[in-house]
Amino acid sequence: MRYPPLLIAQFIVMLLAPFAHHFRSFDVDSVLLLIVYLTAVYAFRNIHRMAGCLSILAAISVTLRFAADHWGLFAPEIISHGLGFIAMVLIMIAVFSEVLHARTASTDLVIGAVCLYFVIVLAWMFLYYSVDSLSPGSIFVTPAPLTESASESKFADMFYFSLSDLTGFGSSGAPPLSVMAQQLAVVESAMGQLYLAVLISRLVGFSTANDPKAS
Repeated sequence: MRYPPLLIAQFIVMLLAPFAHHFRSFDVDSVLLLIVYLTAVYAFRNIHRMAGCLSILAAISVTLRFAADHWGLFAPEIISHGLGFIAMVLIMIAVFSEVLHARTASTDLVIGAVCLYFVIVLAWMFLYYSVDSLSPGSIFVTPAPLTESASESKFADMFYFSLSDLTGFGSSGAPPLSVMAQQLAVVESAMGQLYLAVLISRLVGFSTANDPKAS
């Protein structure tokens, strides 16, 4: 099975990201993202071009993120977010194409569809992260001056914000501040609802196709 490790990695990110800022001498965020990248490469290990592209994007993205965190550089951080977004989009396209073209609903395919839901969260997280880095305070009110712990906890904040928008729960009464961020949040929320509708319709279609009484 290809997708269970990726799903486990995504749950590890959700569980540990809120505590990342407690490890001030260790870049937990980069390690969590590296785990997601590695399990994604494992999931597409039989598709050599896909695995190769993800490996290159992961290596560059994580290296730039380590460099940005260590030396406090702005440009590597932005490039890292952009590469992370591209990697997540590639995974989204690959898994969604597999879901649409599948003829039977295997356990691995269903797990892959669940993984895709959280990959969408990560893709939008990278996008929000980039928007907030280019325009500080466009997502959340940023205290001035920005403290070290606040900077380190931004990863968890952006992940939570993205997951809240995609699930439609909202961000605990804290809407995005800029107009562009608000529009992006609306698009993500609609995308989440549409994906669930498509996924449910596909699963129902598989069930109907495999039910002798339906024919």
